[in-house]
Amino acid sequence: MWSICPSRMNEEDKKLIIQSLNLRIGGDINDLGSAYDIENELVNKRDRLQSSIAIANTEVPTKLTSALGKAVLNSNQIEDLKTRGVEIKAKVEAFLKKTEPLRNEVDKRFAAINKLEQVLVYLKSFEQIDDLSRQMKQTSDDEQMVLLYGELRKMCSQYSKGHRAAYVKDYTHYWHNVLKDKLTKHYEDVLKLLKWPFTNGPDHSPAPKEVMIKFNSLTKYLFLIEEPEELVNNNVSEEFGEGKGPCLPVKVLLKPLKKRFQFHFTGSRQTARIDRPEWFLTQTLTWIKDHQTFVKQNVQPIADKLELRNVRAVDEFNAGLIALAAERLHSVLALYHTHGTKGEIVDVDAAFAHAVDETLGFHRELVTITGKDMNSVLSVLTKAETFVRWLAVEKKYALAKMDESLESSQWCEGVGAGTAAVTGAALWVPRAADWFVTLLRTIEDRYALLPQPGHRLQFLELQLELVEEWRIRLTQLMSAAIESLHVDSFLSAGSSSHPLTAVINAAHHTRTVLLQWAHSLHYLQLHFYRRQFQHFTQQQHHDEESSSSSSSSSDSDSEETPEHVKRNVLTEAEFQEAISLREVEMQAKKLALNELTRRDSIVIDMNQFDPTCPIVNLAVTEPLQGEEDTEEAGVFTEAPGLLARLRDQGLAALADHILLEFKASLKDYKRQKWHGLLIVEELALCVSSSLCGPLSALMARLSVAAQRLAPTLTTRLRAHLADIVDMFIFEEIVLECWFNTGGTMQFTHDVKRNLVPAFAPPGKLASEVNQLPRLLDSCKLLNMDYDDARRLRALLLKQPAAGAECLTNYKVTTIEPQQALQILNHRTDLSDASSPSSVMELF
Repeated sequence: MWSICPSRMNEEDKKLIIQSLNLRIGGDINDLGSAYDIENELVNKRDRLQSSIAIANTEVPTKLTSALGKAVLNSNQIEDLKTRGVEIKAKVEAFLKKTEPLRNEVDKRFAAINKLEQVLVYLKSFEQIDDLSRQMKQTSDDEQMVLLYGELRKMCSQYSKGHRAAYVKDYTHYWHNVLKDKLTKHYEDVLKLLKWPFTNGPDHSPAPKEVMIKFNSLTKYLFLIEEPEELVNNNVSEEFGEGKGPCLPVKVLLKPLKKRFQFHFTGSRQTARIDRPEWFLTQTLTWIKDHQTFVKQNVQPIADKLELRNVRAVDEFNAGLIALAAERLHSVLALYHTHGTKGEIVDVDAAFAHAVDETLGFHRELVTITGKDMNSVLSVLTKAETFVRWLAVEKKYALAKMDESLESSQWCEGVGAGTAAVTGAALWVPRAADWFVTLLRTIEDRYALLPQPGHRLQFLELQLELVEEWRIRLTQLMSAAIESLHVDSFLSAGSSSHPLTAVINAAHHTRTVLLQWAHSLHYLQLHFYRRQFQHFTQQQHHDEESSSSSSSSSDSDSEETPEHVKRNVLTEAEFQEAISLREVEMQAKKLALNELTRRDSIVIDMNQFDPTCPIVNLAVTEPLQGEEDTEEAGVFTEAPGLLARLRDQGLAALADHILLEFKASLKDYKRQKWHGLLIVEELALCVSSSLCGPLSALMARLSVAAQRLAPTLTTRLRAHLADIVDMFIFEEIVLECWFNTGGTMQFTHDVKRNLVPAFAPPGKLASEVNQLPRLLDSCKLLNMDYDDARRLRALLLKQPAAGAECLTNYKVTTIEPQQALQILNHRTDLSDASSPSSVMELF
């Protein structure tokens, strides 16, 4: 049985079958029971397969015969249906042809009937309009009239074309005016019962219940007969409003307030003085404060019930009052120029500045009262002519204040002068610098309220101009202060600050404040906005240049373009530009917030930039140079760098003055016979007498200057002085003089026990600082052992490279190999024995 169809089975299949059978039969030849089981299983499968084949051979022919018969029958039926369809189609065509005249006649009659029905509906609509109008004439009930008016408005929205639309629109407008006049009169009567406008503030006595019910009903009716959009007339005050005009109830509520405003603040009344804008601004705030709660509690809920989603009663009421103030402010600012030319106002600029301050104060208090930033009043200040004048007045008074502060006899004094117990007072900050920083901060507080970043950027440019003017004035003062220096300057402590140190402190303080401000959100936002705006304008310019060639080729076509099409295109372009500028502003805000978050994530002690406390932890900062420093200065660009340069020039001049006497009196110290000093025990050594006087005078001047400079500047000055002294003594004494053992001991004592401690920062040991590196390295060479010194000198003579490396091993890093060789040659114990005359000449 295993050999069935052997030719169809490959060797691999045979192996698999044999392997499977061997596994099932097993390896025991005496136990063949499993073989019988396999045989029985295969026999049963064979029988089942043969049975299935037999059944299929019997049933399939019968089913195929039945299916073929049904198919033939269906085919015959289809043919019959096709024949009948052709016959019916022919009958239908014959019928249509026969009845075509009748159908045409019927269609004409139905068309005439339909037209008559439309005419009837058209006439009935006119009859319905007249009927609604007649009912409105006959009724005296306000609610019924409002409902009928609502039907008219529905018909007005249904019919939008033809004479009927004009007819129903005229009726709607007519009845709207009638209802508005009637309901407004009733509304005003109710407002009188409510004692509107309130004079006792928001805590007025509650009105009777029936009066409030009548008020609510009339408010609802006024909402329901709201003016159609085509009836809204734009008046002058809406030029300063935000969005559309107020709803009808709010208009009626504003009416008596507008009358009072015009009565008191226009015309020739005393309260309408143009030099007192605070009167009408304060009154506007008072009215908003006294009435907005009533509007919020009694008008807005009715609009919410009527589902009037676009009604914001409180905002519309406040905007209406603000528009009055804005309109009056605009006229007042325009009158300043004309009245100034007539001599009616003594100081026009002072009056203008006062009006600006009052307007900004009004805006701040308005935001506090309403909780919303409503910029309609600020828009008056940002109109082109007014804004340019505002900038000019700011600059005029800022320069006058700057000159006044610098001309004062107290400009050099510290801010904390005279306040002995002031904790943390910046005693070194000159009053003039503090006044100038306050001036810049005041200007910032004013223009920071402006909504448009472009306007804020113009004020920033004004600030930068003032910083430059401040730097120029400080430069002039520093030149005068340097010329006024004399021999006794900074030799004794005085009660007042010297102009030179005051200029240095002023430049340092201003620079520190500018760097601090550059990292604030306000200036970061302006910085990124300016960068984004410059990129935007460059892109716009590039797009205009790329499109100019294509537009020039189509000039002939543009001549035929209608004018209204040109205006539409321009408007759309301006709209796209406005959208782009808004995107620029939003991107600048995002970048500024990201930068502020990044800076806050770095652990920095921000007190180092605090101008109100002593700057004791500031690292020594260099003048701004390069792109990184410019980026650090942010929006102030090169201003901090220029102030740092001025500060460093002042420190250099101060250092030159302090060292002038020191260098002159150090000649005796240089002439000292370093080659012939006796060897003295180290404990018996003291400072050289020829160094004591110059060093004490230098330290006295440094101490006086340190009391008048900022701690950071004192550190810079001390380091600068130490560097100059280090180089001067090194060049004038170390490289020029011969040293024996006694001279080396004395010079080393002078350097390590006197000069180094003298220039060490307060609170640090002399061993912890390296203020005089050349002198300290010179002492190492002079005190080097005889054998080491000879080997080092030989290396420097024969193998300079190896000698330089050896110097590094001895930790001598600030002296050049040739200079080191010269110092070693000036040691008397290393002098050439073959030529003693060269040494004896020194004696």
